[in-house]
Amino acid sequence: MKFIESFSNIGRTAIITDLPKPWNSEIFQTPMVLTYAKGGTVPHLTFNSLQRLKNHKMLLLNTLPTVVEFKEAVETQGKGLGAFVGLPEFAFNLSIQDPATLTPSGYNVKKGVSVWTHGGKKLLNTDQFMSAVKAMKPIWYQALCDSDTPRDSSKKRLNKAVDHSLRFLDECLEEHKKCSELENTSIFGTIQGGYDLFLRKKSAQETALRPVDGFVIDGFHMNGPQAENLEFEEIKPILLDTINLLPADKPRILYGPLRPEFMIEAIKCGIDIFDSSYAFQLTEAGEALIYPLESLNNHFKSCSDNIKKSRKISKLCLLDEAFKMDLSSILSTCECYTCKHYTRAYIHHLLTTSELLAYILLMIHNLHHLLEFFNAIRIAMQKAE
Repeated sequence: MKFIESFSNIGRTAIITDLPKPWNSEIFQTPMVLTYAKGGTVPHLTFNSLQRLKNHKMLLLNTLPTVVEFKEAVETQGKGLGAFVGLPEFAFNLSIQDPATLTPSGYNVKKGVSVWTHGGKKLLNTDQFMSAVKAMKPIWYQALCDSDTPRDSSKKRLNKAVDHSLRFLDECLEEHKKCSELENTSIFGTIQGGYDLFLRKKSAQETALRPVDGFVIDGFHMNGPQAENLEFEEIKPILLDTINLLPADKPRILYGPLRPEFMIEAIKCGIDIFDSSYAFQLTEAGEALIYPLESLNNHFKSCSDNIKKSRKISKLCLLDEAFKMDLSSILSTCECYTCKHYTRAYIHHLLTTSELLAYILLMIHNLHHLLEFFNAIRIAMQKAE
């Protein structure tokens, strides 16, 4: 994988190339969003439903807790997770935790990391983890890490998270180097330390010394609602100091169902890659993303200048009785399949009667709009170069 960056007045853009076959001719632009998957597939969407989004180039994010139980079956088939779930066309990244689901705290130990599968807790050491990676065949993956650092974590717990993650990373790198199947697969190291600046710097400096292909900046939240409610100003000073210690020629990822205005501020600080678990969270709540993309057209800064205003008008709750007779589309300027064919009133009806179609239509819209949001950001940043 190659990461070729360029700078604008308000952040950096880049292209990701040289991915493993059969995606070696693909080019992905950053800032970008990975399409969140659960159990190997995009929630609520079948392969045919995904074709409604065919105008968007997608790279999936599969999460270890939702796919690790498939490991033996995937290994037996021998063609990787994509072929196993019927989506061989889509390249994917593998993360350690599920950004859309709150990760229980207190279950990581020196020998391994706990992930919470459909069948309950599963403790994985590096050998078990790397065996799963080889079976799944991602184009890149996050090395095993200890991100159990809630806001109230003790100094001792933060130290353990940093030390465990560095040791797990070294073990993963050693196995990665020996494995011919992973020759063209990229590995990302994880920066830990919670809200402790000293430990963040230690983690960043040590991880940057390793031969990793990119960085995941983790441990500011425990995923799920904690990420959605996170205020950017809480992490900004630590995030900036951390990023300044990382090499500029490698991508940086920040996982979680982060709000659009939060992602904008993170991009300005130098984050390159996010995930679409926010679109999934909105869908589950019966909400539609309506972030005003026109505020990005003229100048990227206009969004952050009106951050509070944008936040208030960024989503609609279609369960609200106010939409019962509303015959307009979710968003008049949206070109997605849902907005072209269905009304707010119909989706409100589907939600109140618990019809599965409601979540299919909402997921199509929310994912489309989030992908359009990142496209608008890239255009705005290129104009500012």
